[in-house]
Amino acid sequence: MTDTFRRAVAVSMCLAATAISPARGQAEPAEAGIAVYRPEAFAEFLPRNALDMVYRLPGFSLNGGDNVRGLSGAAGNVLINGRRPPRGSGSLQSRISAIRVEDVIRLELIEAGARDVEMQGYPLLLDIVTAQTSAARVDGRIEIEPREDGGEEYQGELAVSISGGRSELEARVDLYDETRTDYGSVRTSTADEPGARVSSDELESQTRRDWLAVARFHANPRNDFAFSLSTERRDNTSTPVLDTQAPTGTVETGASESIARFGSARWRHDLTDTVELIGLVTRRHGEAVASDSFLSSGVTSQSDSTRETEETAVRADVRWRPSRSLTLETGVTWAANMLEGRSSAYIDGVEQDIDGDDAQVEETRSALLASATWIPTSRVSTTIGTRFEQFSLDTSNQGGASLSLTDIAPRADINWSLSDGWTLRLSSERNVGQLNLDQFLASTDLNNSLNTAGAATLEPQRDWTHAITLEHRSGERDLLRLEAATQEIENPISSVLDGQGSLRPANVGPETIQWVNAQFELELDRYGLDGLSVEGSANRRWSDRVDQLQGFTRTTSGHRDYNIKLVIRKEWSEGRYMASFEVEDRAPAMHYWLTEIREENNGIRLRFESEWRPGPEWRSGFFMRWNGDRRDTIQVFDGVREPGADPVLINTIDRSEGVFASVWSEWEVRRAGFLRLSLRSGRDESGVSRVDSPAGAFLDQIASQSDNVPSVNVRLRFQR
Repeated sequence: MTDTFRRAVAVSMCLAATAISPARGQAEPAEAGIAVYRPEAFAEFLPRNALDMVYRLPGFSLNGGDNVRGLSGAAGNVLINGRRPPRGSGSLQSRISAIRVEDVIRLELIEAGARDVEMQGYPLLLDIVTAQTSAARVDGRIEIEPREDGGEEYQGELAVSISGGRSELEARVDLYDETRTDYGSVRTSTADEPGARVSSDELESQTRRDWLAVARFHANPRNDFAFSLSTERRDNTSTPVLDTQAPTGTVETGASESIARFGSARWRHDLTDTVELIGLVTRRHGEAVASDSFLSSGVTSQSDSTRETEETAVRADVRWRPSRSLTLETGVTWAANMLEGRSSAYIDGVEQDIDGDDAQVEETRSALLASATWIPTSRVSTTIGTRFEQFSLDTSNQGGASLSLTDIAPRADINWSLSDGWTLRLSSERNVGQLNLDQFLASTDLNNSLNTAGAATLEPQRDWTHAITLEHRSGERDLLRLEAATQEIENPISSVLDGQGSLRPANVGPETIQWVNAQFELELDRYGLDGLSVEGSANRRWSDRVDQLQGFTRTTSGHRDYNIKLVIRKEWSEGRYMASFEVEDRAPAMHYWLTEIREENNGIRLRFESEWRPGPEWRSGFFMRWNGDRRDTIQVFDGVREPGADPVLINTIDRSEGVFASVWSEWEVRRAGFLRLSLRSGRDESGVSRVDSPAGAFLDQIASQSDNVPSVNVRLRFQR
């Protein structure tokens, strides 16, 4: 089946490469390097909000920006009316979903250099252009899901925005509560517990409380101000279901609380018609507390930790556009980050003495930025820039350590619009990453009683990334994209054994990752196959690095040689009926962990979806997914892997999952008010853990089984 699937994708790729040509539907780009999609192009999908259309954009994936600190900017790849949404509470998806289809004028995919916007390293940006109205708007969602086993889920979201005159105000509240039973599953064996193991059932509860307030003020045509405040709170607990404990079961409990407060202020000032000044100040403060306990084979282990973090970043940019073909930018940035943390651990009542269990870390970064974007013709744009960065670090671990570095990070991009809608992109960039300060705080893995000391000192990860992309867009959604890239990492961070025999994070030797990607989306109407479309993707990867624990050359942990996906979609009766089928095949992956080497082998994934639209106010559908059986073959070592050491046992874990299915129906009970009812099957899960000696002699085996848990989901969305 797998070979047949791969051949089908290869044939489809060839078909896409030869068949894509200009077609009807998509408006001609208003500017070179900008593809414009209007709401009419998505009418057949009956979108309810802007997010429904964004998900249908060919070759574009949402990226909300990660939560890294300081100079990275943590900016996503979406603009709303030319501005990035403020960082802080609430996901990018929720903000886009709050935009009504009626308010969307067009979606613009912007290539690097096509317009005077800050790309933040993305090859494409999406700008959602909406109608500017002087009105108040309320968007909300209420969702309830009771489950047969007593678990339940409640979600609520409310957004209010007021725009008019020179001011814009926005407030959002997002609430989430869930209680569910996590059914016991087979666990990996350890050298201390070489028998097959299974977890007891656990009752888990999760809560989330987020709020965000944003204010924008247009003082005059040359001055804009924006302010945002937000809070994110998370609470999680896990307790065992005592009446389901197995004699050989492990019992875990845990609780964690965290709160983060975020604020930012942004000022834009046009010094002249061609010179723009942008200033940005951000501030974040976070606190987190966590505790865990683990009982197995009569041995009780527990750990506790507290963290307090702060980050402050300041950025100022000046952009000068002396001509339509040239944009110059320069700027300065400064960021300070701090972590104070404490951790403790007890194994069978014995306190663990670990360096870094009382850690203080301070990191400071400053940089000077410069870049130039030149568009010599309507078909070619180039961006060349560099960043001079100074980094300093002070940590209390190992009696105190300091580090100071200076880096130069150049970057170059070329976009060339070839004939007939083809675009060629070339990019080369040196990246200087951000440190995760949590790596300086000691930790204990209660599952195998393994202590990891806090890092003594660390350098930011540095790499060179080179990529070439060939892309073709046509029609409403036709796309062909081919990409090849290589990433050369100079100093990746990994856990190593130091000279005192302690396990701790440190910079290690170089690593190389290379990949080629192919992606296509194709409407087959032009061949007389009305309503039929096909899309697919294929990825091939190569990687290598030296294993720091045992010294051999290996692939990157988690590396997959390939990933292939094919989707076929068919519509009938002018879009009243729709069905789609998706199949995905992923290569096995090797994971190189501290005390084990794990080979993960997944089966093919299948997904089927159908929809019936009897009228504009009513739609119903059926959804089903199935994942092939997963087998993990684990080489378990006696403690941390060391040169010349052989595994002490082989643990094979087989997991299977039943089919998950959902039947749903949604009504527009009144204008812009949608009520959705879903009946969900849940799915059976089973697992078998077998333990053998390295020579293949059978030692032990255990099985785990959990039943289907049906549920009903009721969701109300409204927009006014």
